Amino acid sequence: MSLARIRLFFCALLFLSVAESNSQTATPQGGAAISGRHGSWKVLYEENFEGQAPLFKTGSPAWVADTYQNADEYSDGGSHFKELGITTPAAFRAEGPFGKGDWLTAAAYSRSDLTKFSDLFEVVPDPADPNNHVLKISSPKHTDGMVVRPTNALPKKYRVCLKVGFASFGDGKPGKGLNGYAGGETAKPWLDDDATLENGFYWLTILDATPRPHNNIWIHHHRKAVIDSDNNKEGWTSIWEGKSWVPDGQHPIMMFGVAKDGGDDPATGMPFLAWSNGALQPSGAVRAVDAYKDNTWYSACIERNEDAFVLTTSGDFKWGGQQTYVGTIPLSLVYQAEPGIPDFFMFGDPHNNYYRGSVYYDDIKLEGWQEN
Repeated sequence: MSLARIRLFFCALLFLSVAESNSQTATPQGGAAISGRHGSWKVLYEENFEGQAPLFKTGSPAWVADTYQNADEYSDGGSHFKELGITTPAAFRAEGPFGKGDWLTAAAYSRSDLTKFSDLFEVVPDPADPNNHVLKISSPKHTDGMVVRPTNALPKKYRVCLKVGFASFGDGKPGKGLNGYAGGETAKPWLDDDATLENGFYWLTILDATPRPHNNIWIHHHRKAVIDSDNNKEGWTSIWEGKSWVPDGQHPIMMFGVAKDGGDDPATGMPFLAWSNGALQPSGAVRAVDAYKDNTWYSACIERNEDAFVLTTSGDFKWGGQQTYVGTIPLSLVYQAEPGIPDFFMFGDPHNNYYRGSVYYDDIKLEGWQEN
């Protein structure tokens, strides 16, 4: 066995050892302890989309010319792409705060200022209960993008939860199907790839920068902890199907952190730290926890405490049935988790060169930890 393989073997053992001691840690409830301290979660903000007044105080946000193309190296007109000779397309953004105290912000992207904001962001009747109202996020074109984020960075310790479901962002079936696209879409100009090979959405994720739609490479270099789905026709995700991991791109649910150690790939960023089958998987493994069903609601939470990110998904899954998956990822292993680097949550479709479809969200809640 080569020295490189020996090192890889022991790294895998380390990750699995950490996972065994942490993977079954439940999400702390009121009165539970975090790192030996006692306290409780306090609700800071909630949004259930049932208000009588318009969601945006001054009407739907207006489209303005994109001024965030040079925000950093991997933003749409950043130095990484300039060095490759890539020309950024003209684009427009619309952003607006909403919710109690304007604690949430909707951030949209389009290649046309004639796009209706309401085609990307709309409060509608719950598809499972018309008496309830929910948020529908859509990307009519794969070059559209829409995310929701907190207006301000998150506190040091927090828990954010929401409902997500009734997703229609492709199916990942191999073969000649369209995977939710109209047909012929590409990931240009940032990548010369067939965009239709993958389609998806973010259930909930934590970034180290203000979330806005950008090319897919941008988010790969800014995420810390992620719950997402990418319906991929090539089956590059391995889903735990009860007895084994099977290469399968149909409705996978990834729960992962991003390793602070390992090669920084220009296209994909740092390696995954995936949680699946009751354990944290070896660095770089692309392993999904389960698969989601059509026309079904789920809940998702991401907590950050003093020691770890705790990712939770609950609902009726394809392989595990009615289930709650809880994965713990130690902060000591996670990219950009050091003190002083901000955390922002985000959900929706952040890519302006991939993803076409719609998904629903409801009951967004942010809690902070209150010491006794």
